[in-house]
Amino acid sequence: MIRYLYIILVLFLFSCKSDGELSMERGIHYYDWQMFNEAILEFNKSKFYYMSKSNKSYDDIKLLAQTHYNLAITYSKLGMFDKALADANYAFNLIPNKEYREIIGLIQKEIKK
Repeated sequence: MIRYLYIILVLFLFSCKSDGELSMERGIHYYDWQMFNEAILEFNKSKFYYMSKSNKSYDDIKLLAQTHYNLAITYSKLGMFDKALADANYAFNLIPNKEYREIIGLIQKEIKK
């Protein structure tokens, strides 16, 4: 019996996610359920979690960039293209990859319409 409790405790300790990761996951679920305002709230919680960390690891920076990318997509869905562009640019400045650059171009096209 004690052996099972020990195994459960070990699994629990190694499967814990940070508040930022949990907020990101909730935001993605809300987005999938087309609850965009709730998704924005959760993505912002994740953003503030990672921004407030004093010693950011590379993984923290990647998650912060992903959070801004998710915010950009969600704001775009709501037609809030100025906010979307700001978040997309922030994501690209953190991690300059193709995916983030492409979303900037798509948002800029929507703004020009």
